[in-house]
Amino acid sequence: MAGPEPASYRLSDGERDEALESLRTAVQEGRLTLDEHEERSATALRAVTNLDLVPLFEDLPDHLRPRPAALAVPASESGPVDLAATAAKVARKKKKDGDNLAGVLGWGGFLLFVWGVPTFVSGNITAISVFLGFFCLMVVPGLITAVARRHRRQNPGPGEVTRG
Repeated sequence: MAGPEPASYRLSDGERDEALESLRTAVQEGRLTLDEHEERSATALRAVTNLDLVPLFEDLPDHLRPRPAALAVPASESGPVDLAATAAKVARKKKKDGDNLAGVLGWGGFLLFVWGVPTFVSGNITAISVFLGFFCLMVVPGLITAVARRHRRQNPGPGEVTRG
């Protein structure tokens, strides 16, 4: 049983770029010759809909299929979903999107140790003022933002959805 025909939609420039990147990866992995790559790349550049990309990736593994071509494959042919890989992607995104309190504290501590301590020991009022001004401009806003994000995440207001 073949299942329903996949929906066709017009490609964006970004989706064409993703297809070209997948074809470059296939060449790097030795799955395509340079001539095949040139031919398929030209076809990808001329593609109008997502279904135009499907024949370019039929003989390549699923990990090389760009998103539009992967969506065009019926579910019965797409194979199992790798839940471990999906969870790893979500964890990386969550880590990337999270606040960076440790980084701000590390940066502030480094500045204080390398520049602040010698400045305060020297007793030079001008040097101390310059250090404090720089410190307040570079470290304090990041520290306030990181602490506020952490507080908002731990104490959501009414109607707010928590992330993580």
